[in-house]
Amino acid sequence: MSDPAGPRAPVAGQPTAGEVALSSPAIRSAARWFWWIAGLSLVNVVMFQTGSKGSFVVGLGITALSDVLFANSKSVGFVIDAIAIGFFLWMGSQASRGKLWAFYVGLVVYSLDALIYLNVQDWMPVAFHGLAIFFIGRGALALREALQKA
Repeated sequence: MSDPAGPRAPVAGQPTAGEVALSSPAIRSAARWFWWIAGLSLVNVVMFQTGSKGSFVVGLGITALSDVLFANSKSVGFVIDAIAIGFFLWMGSQASRGKLWAFYVGLVVYSLDALIYLNVQDWMPVAFHGLAIFFIGRGALALREALQKA
């Protein structure tokens, strides 16, 4: 439950959210999923732009979609790709600092991204999105529990 007076200052001896996140391998691992998603999506973009037919299933549907839709207007596709990849890099950064909201926002956006693959019935990326969502969600729950105990 949030304090109506706003966020409270850390109490001496009480761990901060960042300390809680850094102390738990499950939370650190869950936060890194966002970086893996961003990094492999970047690799997928580069592979697409260089004419490769392969891709990583962990990549973002939105970058794959923008690459195909804006193949003739690469600058528009590049901007969409950069925003999507940058978003997941930022979610990873915030989640690794113990920001619970970053886990939740990242989970919602990645779940929506899975709908792109679901719509075109590309099942391997859908399954991998589900796996990533599971591990990120597990980390979010671990962080929430640890913050409640602190």
